[in-house]
Amino acid sequence: MTRTVGVLLAVLLVSGVSVVCRPITSWAATPLPIAGASASADDGSVPSDTVDGNPDTRWSADHGVDRIVNVTNSTQLQDALADARAGDRIVVADGRYTIGGMTGKNGTAAKPITIVAAHRGRAVVDDGQLEVANSSHVTFEGLSWTNRSTLRITGSNHVRLTRNHFRLTEESSLTWVLIQGANSHHNRIDHNLFEEKRQLGNFITIEGSETEQSRHDRIDHNHFRDIGPRAVNEMEAIRVGRSTISRSSGFTVVESNLFENCDGDPEIISVKSNDNTVRYNTFRTSQGTLSHRHGNRGSFHGNFFLGEGKAGTGGIRLYGQDHKVYNNHFEGLTGSGYDAALQLDGGDVDTSGALNAHWRVYRATVVSNTFVNNTSNIEIGANYTFAPVDSTIADNVVTGAQGKLFNELKAPVNMTYAGNIAWATGTATVGVIQPTEAIRAVDPLLHREGPVYRIGAGSPAIDTGTGRYTFVTDDMDGQPRAGVTDVGADERSTAAVVRGPLRATDVGPNAR
Repeated sequence: MTRTVGVLLAVLLVSGVSVVCRPITSWAATPLPIAGASASADDGSVPSDTVDGNPDTRWSADHGVDRIVNVTNSTQLQDALADARAGDRIVVADGRYTIGGMTGKNGTAAKPITIVAAHRGRAVVDDGQLEVANSSHVTFEGLSWTNRSTLRITGSNHVRLTRNHFRLTEESSLTWVLIQGANSHHNRIDHNLFEEKRQLGNFITIEGSETEQSRHDRIDHNHFRDIGPRAVNEMEAIRVGRSTISRSSGFTVVESNLFENCDGDPEIISVKSNDNTVRYNTFRTSQGTLSHRHGNRGSFHGNFFLGEGKAGTGGIRLYGQDHKVYNNHFEGLTGSGYDAALQLDGGDVDTSGALNAHWRVYRATVVSNTFVNNTSNIEIGANYTFAPVDSTIADNVVTGAQGKLFNELKAPVNMTYAGNIAWATGTATVGVIQPTEAIRAVDPLLHREGPVYRIGAGSPAIDTGTGRYTFVTDDMDGQPRAGVTDVGADERSTAAVVRGPLRATDVGPNAR
């Protein structure tokens, strides 16, 4: 098929002529240009990203296409969605569109249904509501969304929203993207820009059925910015789960996203279910915290919290059981209490009670983190009645010039401290009395290297970790840890750095 034939098909569609495309096994035409992409992205393939450091091959022009459907107006777009079938590539021309829903449309891994802007960002959905219901292997790519209605993924799997720009028109409370319904799983929201949210509601909410959260969804490489002003509740950048289904497991992964000036809800990300992972994200000048509000067995690791001195900036807050917090870097955060750099909070119920209560912390493991120049670093039990139980704080570097570096507002039950380094300067104090093997009061010799602090040559943190935590296999930079590990989030190493604080160019629609 040639470009000339493709143009002819578009002309016929505009004329209202029905076109039947024969199945094709190879798409050899020059690909449509993608606005903002480099020349290498126009060579017949779409840029790859990575999953855990491995290539994640995205759409390529010769992958699984049976039909090319070009649309130039709203009627054609809605007709194409209604008639979508496995192997369709629906190409949306520049312009403004009213969108409708699609139900029972099923692509396959080999032959997905793809709805893609001819030029990234120039096909604008400014009216209507998209609900993808009871469908699978459907991708929406490169569109600009300014409409007034929630984009819903209902009872579907392997639905992907990638390289879109979301700046919805708000008149009242509005969630922008919602995953919901029974049998929802393995959906992905990646490489999008979400910005300028001023009303209540979340950028992204993952729910499910009445009893079970949607499972194995992934939110990655997105840019979230400018949400606020601060609200009392229900204005998160991301909410995973909800109170009434918080006993279910989501297995959600939220990774490699950038949050800037996300000042809405006190919880920038609110996790409300079991078995979820939040890793490798960067939070810059954002008021509030990453909160494990309900549920158990959460893993928060490899995140960078950079407050840059902005009022109300915080880190991580925990409730529930068996959480792991490691390899995180907390710097320049000004919050305390709910917004402390790390809050192992008290609970208002113990092991039973209302699902929307604050459940007591049991067996939290906080290891190999670095805290630098925060107003309040590690707080324990700032709120509510029941202090944390059987938790561990080990192999962390904590430095600061004010307050207590370790602040037990409620005496924890059977807390283990081991292998930590505390360096109190200015008016700060260590805050707790522990033997040297639990907390050493020595200068860790941190120095600024690039955007964050790392341990320098001769640091007492080098090779003095307790080595008890086998799940800590690398450091905040992705450098491997082996043998006797270093204390803090940074392992002094000559290995390649594979991660770090994210910038705007690392995420969003035009990132590689």
